[in-house]
Amino acid sequence: MRPLPVPLTPQVVLEIDSLAMLMDAVGAGLGATLQPWAAVARMGAEGQQLCMARISDHQVQRVNLLCALSDEELSPAALATRVVLSDCVRSLVQGGTWQGATLSAPT
Repeated sequence: MRPLPVPLTPQVVLEIDSLAMLMDAVGAGLGATLQPWAAVARMGAEGQQLCMARISDHQVQRVNLLCALSDEELSPAALATRVVLSDCVRSLVQGGTWQGATLSAPT
């Protein structure tokens, strides 16, 4: 990673709702994106061609939500999947594997 000049002010011009398409656009030089390391790590050798910089501002946050229908609307399989996903996320955060992540109380 090489240092980039700071401060940078992003100019959001569009949103792409597909990680693969977004990363292809960035790789083609059509723009830049802020992504967690996992988005780049799965690209293999292609990801090594990108210019990356660590965000050192500890006030920068990104909210991830795990949403599902109410218990009454879920099939038994979907309900079990929600429980497993919730347990997995909780375990990763509490165990320190998901670095920088915190859990908030369900609403």
